[in-house]
Amino acid sequence: VRLLLILSLGILADYYWNLPFLYWAALFTTTITGYAISEWMYQRHLFSAAYISTILFYLGTVLLFGAGWHALWDYRDSPPEVQVLDAYTWQELTFSGKVRKIKRTSTGKYQIDIAVDSLQFPDQIWWEPNIRIRAVLNPDDLPIPQNLSLGNSMQFKATVYPLESPRNPGQFDYQQYLASRHIYSQVGITSIEAIVPAPHWFRWSYFRRSVLAAIEHNFSKETAPLAKALLIGYKSELDRSEKLQFSRAGLSHIMAVSGLHVGFIIAPFWILIPLFWTFPHGKKVGLTLLILMLFLYAGLTGFSASVTRASPTGGLLSYGRLFHKVRDSKNLTAVSGLIILLINPSDLFSIGFQLSFGAVYIILLVAPVINTQLPDWIKYRWYGVPLMIIIIS
Repeated sequence: VRLLLILSLGILADYYWNLPFLYWAALFTTTITGYAISEWMYQRHLFSAAYISTILFYLGTVLLFGAGWHALWDYRDSPPEVQVLDAYTWQELTFSGKVRKIKRTSTGKYQIDIAVDSLQFPDQIWWEPNIRIRAVLNPDDLPIPQNLSLGNSMQFKATVYPLESPRNPGQFDYQQYLASRHIYSQVGITSIEAIVPAPHWFRWSYFRRSVLAAIEHNFSKETAPLAKALLIGYKSELDRSEKLQFSRAGLSHIMAVSGLHVGFIIAPFWILIPLFWTFPHGKKVGLTLLILMLFLYAGLTGFSASVTRASPTGGLLSYGRLFHKVRDSKNLTAVSGLIILLINPSDLFSIGFQLSFGAVYIILLVAPVINTQLPDWIKYRWYGVPLMIIIIS
């Protein structure tokens, strides 16, 4: 937990100071050198001052590593390809790329995130950038194609829109929000020229599309959008009125895939795992299958923060229980946070990451305190556990 906190402080330090990576690397090299010298002096002479300096240098090393790691993967500065595209603001260009996400907004428009692989300028010059854009399709001007789905290749004409920074202090920064998803440009679709279906080998988009099709086949037309939201967190097909009703009822969180969904995957595993104990290395095989299932489900949901947090935590808890290791939920949750921040340090500023880990740590820290304050005549009765479940909720 302390390591996650220090790493987060380092990322925050780079976010607000915004020093170049080389500066952080130089400071990191200095502190790790000081840590090595202090550790050597402490091991050799056992000085208390050397022990304290070793701890301080260690904490500084982690802090500067977090700052340097974030500086290395900082998303705020747009790549050179985007600067070229910004020069054609309010002009119509021809784009070609793969559909990564389709979302219907509350206004009825569609937001389509596309990984662009080729681009044609007005002077008939083709360019092959490696960028992601957000394309907006207004169904009042252009109907959305029925064969448009995740993973398909799409060629279309669109007008480049400017992305401006907020003009008022504290206002929502939409430009920075898109940058956190590595999207730096927004366009408005004027016409769709071609849609090519995705290949039928393993891709996350094909896997997710197959699951969505299976849900449509097994549920009615009225209940399929809700089933998609509850099972894999796909809320793009829900109407605005349905989302509003869930929000007013305080039930929006059940449509966010989280630890509850991961728990439903792990529960059958504990029923089947005794079958593996009769085989050599049965526990290892069972744990490997569980980790594979958790990874597939996380990919199916788009690697959302809540599932990415719950999946490693569930896997580590299962490992500790199978092999009789010490299990500390707070530290195991922190390991999940470290993994997420090492993969993408900018997730620290995502509201999904903050609320997900914040809620879990509130439960882990507050629930034991409440449990110790309950009288024994309540705690050890049959209604003690259900009461704690209600309190946690």
